[in-house]
Amino acid sequence: MAARSRVANLTEGTIWKELVLFALPLMASNLFQQLYNTADSLVVGRFVGSTALAAVGSTGSITGLVIAFFMGMGTGSGVVISQYYGARDYDNLHKSVHTAVALAIAFGIGLAIIGVILTPYMLRWMGTPDDVMGQATEYLSIYFIGIISLTVYNIGSGILRAVGDSKRPLYYLIVAGITNVVLNLVFVIVFNMGVAGVAWATIASQVLSSILVIANLMRSQGPFRLVLKDIRFHKSILLQIAKIGLPAGVQSMVISLSNIVIQSRINLFGSAAMAGHSAASRIDSFVYMPLNAISLATTTFVAQNLGARKMDRVKKGTTTSILLGLGVTIAVGWIAALISEPLIRLFSDEQPVIDYGVQSLRIRCITYFLFVFTDVLAGVIRGSGNAVVPMTISMVNMCFVRILWLIVAMQFWYDYNVVVFSYPLTWGLASLCYFIYYKKGNWLKKWKEANGVS
Repeated sequence: MAARSRVANLTEGTIWKELVLFALPLMASNLFQQLYNTADSLVVGRFVGSTALAAVGSTGSITGLVIAFFMGMGTGSGVVISQYYGARDYDNLHKSVHTAVALAIAFGIGLAIIGVILTPYMLRWMGTPDDVMGQATEYLSIYFIGIISLTVYNIGSGILRAVGDSKRPLYYLIVAGITNVVLNLVFVIVFNMGVAGVAWATIASQVLSSILVIANLMRSQGPFRLVLKDIRFHKSILLQIAKIGLPAGVQSMVISLSNIVIQSRINLFGSAAMAGHSAASRIDSFVYMPLNAISLATTTFVAQNLGARKMDRVKKGTTTSILLGLGVTIAVGWIAALISEPLIRLFSDEQPVIDYGVQSLRIRCITYFLFVFTDVLAGVIRGSGNAVVPMTISMVNMCFVRILWLIVAMQFWYDYNVVVFSYPLTWGLASLCYFIYYKKGNWLKKWKEANGVS
């Protein structure tokens, strides 16, 4: 019973309160998750140099692309687990948990092999400058060696979130985040290991967080308890996960691909632009955290309540999430825009780097509210088990339109700001599409048909 008290039943209680209480630990978890890359950037920017900062920053879009497909499958796992948990179908819940962990192990091994082999080719394709290439290759190759710890942690923490526990993943990330910061400083300052030091520090902290979350699942007395000998693929469950996870994975990969295209355009403006954009992206990730937490909470909320057949509560929760998202993105984003210069100076004292970073950060943070409908409504629709529509909307707007803008607009205005403006442009268009689809109600109709609800 003690284990069950740590999980939240989102099918009951005051909606805004349940969403906020569930989202707050998620936001804090995102905070410590971002400490990995941000600590890397801060340490190399301050103690190694702007070239090293550019090298570490330029790898972000590649790691995002390579792990995006797996993260989509993780989304599928979470939705399936949440719906079975909401329906109190503990037999299928058990199968879902063990299929998800098997998926994490398989993907972790596969991504490590693919990532190490393709690293230099991907960096060359992005047009990475020669003065950055060596350090970027070194950092990324080491990162991929330990990526299985990241896949296992994300699935493990996703299982806990799916059943309403957003606190324990936070505790494990706090421990891992502090470990990462300490090891970064030791490896770079004491042992003078450069970008390799921050890469190994990241792996060590990720291994620690994955061990903690798996140990917790194994000790749990709830219906989601992990039993090592039961880890295997259950075909019917795997097909359910794939139905949601494959489109979500393709969507994430395509968006990550568009970010690589953006990075390749940023690279045209030199290492100072790369370093400035990298610093802005690290800060941007913190600005995005509250909205991302609300979106994740909404997905779990919708999946659990649909499993419990509480459709009216789903609609009220969606409206509440949108209002919460608009409030936090405007408040946090505009504050970050106002203090953008001192924030960028945390990463570098070089004026060209600061100038590029401030430009990028201000454009994105002021317009972040445009992304609210995209993130929240995508979470709602996925929570209903429909991942094809979010994939289609995001692919068209966040990839094709974004790439088209970069190709066409830069023919007329060869300017750094033109590249950065691709973010708010596509956020707004995607949000409009999501809003129209949500209001038409097809997502709920399809769920009712699939589950025999009149």
